[in-house]
Amino acid sequence: MTIPLITIVTPVFNEEAGLARYAETVAAVLMSRPDVSIRVLFVDDGSADKSWAMIREICARDPRFSGLHLSRNFGAHVALSAGIDHAAGDAIATLACDLQDPPETILGFIDAWRAGAEIVWGTRRERKDAGWRVFTSRLFNIAIRRYAMPRGSKFSTGSFFLIDRKVVDCFMQFRERNRITFALVAWTGFEQVNVYYDRQARTSGVSGWTFGRMIRAMYDTFIGFSNVPARLITFAGISVSLATIPFSIYLVANWWLYGALEGWTGIMLALAFFFGLLFLMLGMIGEYLHRIYAEVTGRPLYFISHSAGDLPLLKTSDDNPAAHDRRDS
Repeated sequence: MTIPLITIVTPVFNEEAGLARYAETVAAVLMSRPDVSIRVLFVDDGSADKSWAMIREICARDPRFSGLHLSRNFGAHVALSAGIDHAAGDAIATLACDLQDPPETILGFIDAWRAGAEIVWGTRRERKDAGWRVFTSRLFNIAIRRYAMPRGSKFSTGSFFLIDRKVVDCFMQFRERNRITFALVAWTGFEQVNVYYDRQARTSGVSGWTFGRMIRAMYDTFIGFSNVPARLITFAGISVSLATIPFSIYLVANWWLYGALEGWTGIMLALAFFFGLLFLMLGMIGEYLHRIYAEVTGRPLYFISHSAGDLPLLKTSDDNPAAHDRRDS
């Protein structure tokens, strides 16, 4: 029987402190398995430290590792997309460089995939993170499961999963600029299962997953995959319009009975409220228009400046011939 090839895509951004440990751990835990062939594809997302130099050294020592270096920092989700675009294999898994998601969990992914699953989600059972991170993540999970993701999906927030080549080919058809990787994978459907694990504490470096980025991810998910924001604006507009009816009756009755306009403070408060609501609606409309503009311009998702290791002929995200890739090794 042909041994299946699994490629692990790992985004890297200023992770020089943990790269050596990552390579050693993955080689010991995953690459010793005899029934599958494991390869690792690093995607350096424009690191400002020595991460790319270390990736080149790792690739030079071990041909099972390869790397891409993006021309600048495009963000973790675009880096994942670049890796998935260029990863060979029967299935592709993701793994963070900080090893908070245990590499041995991927062995469970592979077993579930061989049993017939086409998407295998790593689902956190426990996590050794700060309390606010745990609370925010759970709130995010509940909200998007209810209002944004397809019904029946077994998705898990966080980009720790394995997808079959069939799903990879579907994922590569998504080219939108504002990307949430797990949401795009969940949107494809297919046969899904969960593999539960305990998330570990970070041992090196500083997490780039800040509170602001969490809020941005939640925002992008709702804007890109849910009609809730637009529907809330519609409901708010209807509610305010209905509320103006009794208020208008009051103004007319006050003028008719007393011949003078009273309630100057109330009118000013009402105007302030309505104008605030109006600008909120205009801002939301502007957000959608900006995203439409970004899609219409059709800019490439990323550019690759260098590569390392044994990789197929590289390309840009949209096969743009204007971007030239060159190999370092």
